[in-house]
Amino acid sequence: MRAAPVRIILFPGLAADERMYAGLSPSAFELVTPRLLVPERNETMASYARRHCELLSIEPGDVVGGCSFGSLLASAICRQIPCRGLILLSGAVSSTQMVSQAKLLNQWGRYIPYFLVRPVLSHRVFMERVFGGGSEAELALGRQMFLDAPASLVREGGRLAVSYFPAEELSVPVFALHGALDRVIRPPMLPGVELVADAGHGMVVSHPQRVAEFLEQCVVRLGR
Repeated sequence: MRAAPVRIILFPGLAADERMYAGLSPSAFELVTPRLLVPERNETMASYARRHCELLSIEPGDVVGGCSFGSLLASAICRQIPCRGLILLSGAVSSTQMVSQAKLLNQWGRYIPYFLVRPVLSHRVFMERVFGGGSEAELALGRQMFLDAPASLVREGGRLAVSYFPAEELSVPVFALHGALDRVIRPPMLPGVELVADAGHGMVVSHPQRVAEFLEQCVVRLGR
């Protein structure tokens, strides 16, 4: 009997959803791209991760990962469940790698009404800086996902994104692909990190073929 394909669960970035993974066409694995739950007020990352584990029935045989904030969530899940592997796409395993501008932006978002911050964050100049360039269609997708994201998700998720400093070490295999031009998260300080020279933080959208190849390689390395 042929073994069931590996299930890879990829969480999106904070102000994004499953549309960011639309350019991926997996053949060697089952790809699951859930939307993020809205964090409860003052909820911890551990509690937030636990709710996703229960919703998706995540098991040790699964591979979990994500982009940006989604990678932090996936890291928290792997600290609770010994998953088959962890995949970081423009991501990190703690808030340590967040650049100072991202932390400052979150502080503004905590004290300035969201309806005043939203136009700035969705402006083309800001989107282009976050994406690291990108075509008109890619920037338009990023902007639309941001506009569709619930305000409470962006606000509370932003708080979690800059305050996740876990004490627990990871005990699962970690695979990381990162854009060399990323201005939101620095490349994680992990062995074997692969860099995409001409990619920014929007790497998953701007370089889907490279990301798809990386995922296929991860499945092979984990031993299908």
